[in-house]
Amino acid sequence: MIRLFILFSIPALLLCCSQNQQQKTQSQDDQKSEKEVEADIKASTNIIEGQKVPDFVFTTTVGKEFSSEELKGKVVLLNFFATWCPTCMKEMPALQKQVWEKYGDDKAFFLVSIGREQNMKKMKNFKKEKGYDFQFAPDTGRIIYSKFADKYIPRNVVVDKEGTIVYQSTGYTEGEFKDMMEVIKSELE
Repeated sequence: MIRLFILFSIPALLLCCSQNQQQKTQSQDDQKSEKEVEADIKASTNIIEGQKVPDFVFTTTVGKEFSSEELKGKVVLLNFFATWCPTCMKEMPALQKQVWEKYGDDKAFFLVSIGREQNMKKMKNFKKEKGYDFQFAPDTGRIIYSKFADKYIPRNVVVDKEGTIVYQSTGYTEGEFKDMMEVIKSELE
């Protein structure tokens, strides 16, 4: 009976050890994958904090045209997104509630969500359907977006009153969003 127990126990023990090793290897692959994605995000980013914001012009869904030069003197949050992006859709309510409802009345603050590869009609419909109060603008051909990055959304860029990039992030996490809020608050004080 003991021999039978040992005979069946050894393969079970080896199987458990093998599965544990596979889990460790998978975990290492996941970490490497995260590092590779982080490196790819960095490589695809065309701006750095501390540099002047690139020159660009956009027209909002209400027909007002703005240029980066005209926005000097304001703290500006540029949010790049797309209506098909699930992570972007998670972030939008936070932009409305945590950013716009807090700073939207401040004359020294400007927020615009720029729809990467989205046309004016799509932006107007999206804003109306979702009930957002802040500015939206289309960037059909990635003309504006390409000055900031080659890929990855959502992407946020905070520009100070002098036109210098003071913060940027890619993706959406509550922690990162909180960090961005601290930067905006600090720049408006």
